Amino acid sequence: MKKSQPIRMCIACRSRYPQNTLIRLRQDDKKILAFDGNGRSFYLCATCVNNEKKVKGLVKRFKQDAEHFTKLLKELIDNG
Repeated sequence: MKKSQPIRMCIACRSRYPQNTLIRLRQDDKKILAFDGNGRSFYLCATCVNNEKKVKGLVKRFKQDAEHFTKLLKELIDNG
């Protein structure tokens, strides 16, 4: 019997995708970090990460430095 794939929602576009296709992040105080197993997390899809408008909205939403946030997302895409 095959296990079902967990489905998660991208916080930027509200679309649902299989969990293993999304980037998982968490907010620690004012910083956005890669999820390390501690605390609450959220997911972003690759489409939203590559969309400048969506990233700009996320920077505003989480009160982040735009350069740092963009750099983190690019790093996570390359590694993941």
